[in-house]
Amino acid sequence: MIRLVKIATLCLVVFTSCEKVIDIPVNDADSKVVVEGVLKNYPGESYVKLSKSGTVYDDGGFERLSNASVIITEDNGSEFQFVEDPEEKGKYILPSFAALEHSSYSLKVTIEGQELTAISTSRSLPSIDSITYTFESFAGNEFYLPYYHSVDNGQEANQYRLRIWVNGEETEIYYLGDDQFINGQYYAAQFFGTSAQLSDTVFIEMLEMDEYVYDYFYGLSNEADNSSFAPAPGNPVSNIQGDALGYFGVFMTDTASIIIQ
Repeated sequence: MIRLVKIATLCLVVFTSCEKVIDIPVNDADSKVVVEGVLKNYPGESYVKLSKSGTVYDDGGFERLSNASVIITEDNGSEFQFVEDPEEKGKYILPSFAALEHSSYSLKVTIEGQELTAISTSRSLPSIDSITYTFESFAGNEFYLPYYHSVDNGQEANQYRLRIWVNGEETEIYYLGDDQFINGQYYAAQFFGTSAQLSDTVFIEMLEMDEYVYDYFYGLSNEADNSSFAPAPGNPVSNIQGDALGYFGVFMTDTASIIIQ
């Protein structure tokens, strides 16, 4: 666990570990359907991926699942049918779809005789005010350490995930945090563990989610932590109802980029 520096002495707590995006640790049991359901506020960025897990001793990877029915329902009753991407087996999309703020969405997946359901609620749109960086020197290495600046929405409890890319390559670290110590305030936070050099392009995505999806990512970050202080392996807590693993989340997002000069 690390702390991102917070202006006015407060701080945003963030957890980091090596990221394993969809390789969810699974107890040695029968294979299960794995759901990766992502709704975002920009058209073309929402999808539902369906695969089937193996056991912890199976190195064969994940089988992508076709021929599923995937329906998203908004809290106003509107239904959206996601269809399989012809270019990627097991990925279901609706390019025109964009999630709204302060809305509840339900997922219903019918696959191989199973019905899987989940509910997730969106928060307010987050905002990245700016990106800055500082020059650092440590153990003979010189680099630039990126920061992001933002204002937390004090009208609601917020949970965040930050993703960062340097020259198009995403850092394999989980940056997670809530607003327990920064509620309603302006803050600046460092991406410890990520470095850049002159002329590098840094791209940041800020994702706000409900507490159930946050708990899933927090559990997943612990599973990916190989340190001696990590908890014993187990399956991350899922918000999917049915005999399945994974998660379904609605993410309000903002992005920003900068070139190190």
